[in-house]
Amino acid sequence: MAETSSYTCRRAPGPMCVDGDLTRPAWARAAWTPRFAQAETGRQASLATRAALLWDDAALYVAFDVEERDVWNTGQDRTALLWEENAVGVSIAGPGAWYELSVSAANRTSELFFIWKDAYCRGGRYDTPEFDLATRCPMVFGGDAGPAHPRGMRWGFLDWRLPGLRTAVRVDGTMDRRHDIDRGWAVEVALPWSGLARLAASPGPPRDGECWPINLTRTQIIDQRAQRYAVAWLAYPDTTVAWAMPDHFPQVCFSADH
Repeated sequence: MAETSSYTCRRAPGPMCVDGDLTRPAWARAAWTPRFAQAETGRQASLATRAALLWDDAALYVAFDVEERDVWNTGQDRTALLWEENAVGVSIAGPGAWYELSVSAANRTSELFFIWKDAYCRGGRYDTPEFDLATRCPMVFGGDAGPAHPRGMRWGFLDWRLPGLRTAVRVDGTMDRRHDIDRGWAVEVALPWSGLARLAASPGPPRDGECWPINLTRTQIIDQRAQRYAVAWLAYPDTTVAWAMPDHFPQVCFSADH
């Protein structure tokens, strides 16, 4: 298994406007990740992808800079875990759960919330109406359905939505015009701390020096066929289910410095 890496997430130097414009001074001063690698091999991906994170008292902000020669989308809704879109992803893990967000070039989103079975107990933090097993009917992972993980089974809530989530996309090219050459697309995401309270050890923004497990990814459909490849900030050369390994996500450590 690849070693867990770390990243220093600096405090935003001023108010953040979520509009997909990554040329603003705030993102110029942020620390950008290295170029993403192929998730299953660790080799350099054919198309460049980088990301950066910032935070303030209101939210965690994530930016993606995506190289893409043909920016397109299907407009299809997600079916179970399958979503036939080129997309970037943010995965954030807490002590007993993790959240996944995907954003397409058309600014369509897909969200999932996973809760480990051993963390789901009566009177616990996840024993709430929004995670009621009887009425929400979550999918079950880690048993016969797989994928396996040493911690065991978890529930997957496909209809959960993070309160206050904001996303924006800017395309450098022309969406869905297949005969020309595009340059790429940029994504900006704001995840409010109030919505992330389901994952946080304590309410509100993190303390200076506090670290959260967060992974950043990109999935790419090849030639509009079933084949796809995934690239990630942290590669997982010995597994095909990197998204199911939140204990190996990179550690994002929050700094009060701008």
